[in-house]
Amino acid sequence: MSRTPVDRRASTAPASATATANAEARSTPGPLRESAPDPRISRSRQRTLGAALDLIAERGIAGASIEAISARSGVAKTTIYRQWPNHAALVLDAFRSVTPDPPQPDTGSLRGDLKVLVGGLAEAIGQGRGAALMASLIDAAQRDPQFAQMHAQESRRRRQAVLAVLARGIERGEFPSDTDCEALVDRLAGPVFHRRFITGLPLDRDFGERVVDAVLGGL
Repeated sequence: MSRTPVDRRASTAPASATATANAEARSTPGPLRESAPDPRISRSRQRTLGAALDLIAERGIAGASIEAISARSGVAKTTIYRQWPNHAALVLDAFRSVTPDPPQPDTGSLRGDLKVLVGGLAEAIGQGRGAALMASLIDAAQRDPQFAQMHAQESRRRRQAVLAVLARGIERGEFPSDTDCEALVDRLAGPVFHRRFITGLPLDRDFGERVVDAVLGGL
């Protein structure tokens, strides 16, 4: 009995196509899944920042070296340097951890917006860790160009929040358009810093709000 010839190309084609499809499926990247943050990194970061803040309050920025922070926190210096490139970056992070970004108020009035900003400034530097850190940063800025640059950046960032509120006040016609806004910021912030660093008298949100009333009353 004669056998019917088998077309081997036809019989192997489906298997070959399936293998190719499987290979392509394996090589095609699926949606990337974000890995969960390592809790050990979070814990070491918090211990490092806490130690930095404590040491700055006790000794000033110069006394809060990476070595001292490592000893106080129990976090190895190599771990600290993996999270911050240098001492200044660590200090800046510590500073921002206790002095949040300035708010962007829109109460509907210039007076209301300024009371939020200047009252908040007075409260922030009048008490707590932020007060001690601010004093240390200002002192370090007089001695170290790196900290001087960092202080200038922070001051400019916070100053811009007040200038934005003043610009909006001009748009609403709440005070003259030819007002020197840069000088007006100095008049608003000056009494707060004078009381904190010169006279040492009590400083709180209420004082900052009274400064706003006094300055706007003189326009």
